Amino acid sequence: MRQSIFFVMSTLLCVCSSWTAVAQDATQKTLTLLSTKDEGPWPCAYYFLDSNEELSGLTVKDWAGVCADETDWVQGWGPFSSEHDHFLYTHWGSPRQALLVRRHFTLTAAEAEAVRAGKVTFRCSYDENPKAYLNGTAFWWASGWNDNAYAASTLSSRHRKLLREGDNVIAISLTSGGGSGHLDMELTATITVTPDGVQTPQTESPQGSQPLFRLDGTPAHPRTPHPKGVYVQKDTKHLHR
Repeated sequence: MRQSIFFVMSTLLCVCSSWTAVAQDATQKTLTLLSTKDEGPWPCAYYFLDSNEELSGLTVKDWAGVCADETDWVQGWGPFSSEHDHFLYTHWGSPRQALLVRRHFTLTAAEAEAVRAGKVTFRCSYDENPKAYLNGTAFWWASGWNDNAYAASTLSSRHRKLLREGDNVIAISLTSGGGSGHLDMELTATITVTPDGVQTPQTESPQGSQPLFRLDGTPAHPRTPHPKGVYVQKDTKHLHR
């Protein structure tokens, strides 16, 4: 009898030790897929529309899908504002123009699987009436504006399933309200990382969110091929061959 009790207790100790080891080995990690202005200007493609009526006349596939044609878009930098405030990097004439913005990020197969199984959070400061799409599917929208605050939304499992290996796009539209306007946004993922690991996803800017400038002071967009020459990033010169 004593031997049986000893065997059961030993087995339970081994199982508990195994669970403890797994719990200790697995850790939670938050990945920034798209950063806000706090990390510096962020690369994007954007398009100014002449009116809200022009925006309402567009179909989603025209501009929000992964494969939407960006030929006529400006490859530039956010955030956007109509005022000389802390959101201003690119000026947006919000009293008369609606705004479309596209931001890309890339996931490997392992990263996409981990992010789909994790918690994905979208944060946005806006003015006004934003509607956001992930790979062409609407997942968040709001009415009016929120001044300097950031609205936060956790993506549902259905929307997380839209994340895929390779190129992913967050596309967002804002309307003209006849007054001031601004846009800043962020996408993060909290995932479980095991010892064999999941690498941090790369955004569209391989050197980080800090913009790259030509020597004449104009920005060099990361999605546009760079000719050979010297570029400046964070007060440091880089030679591109």
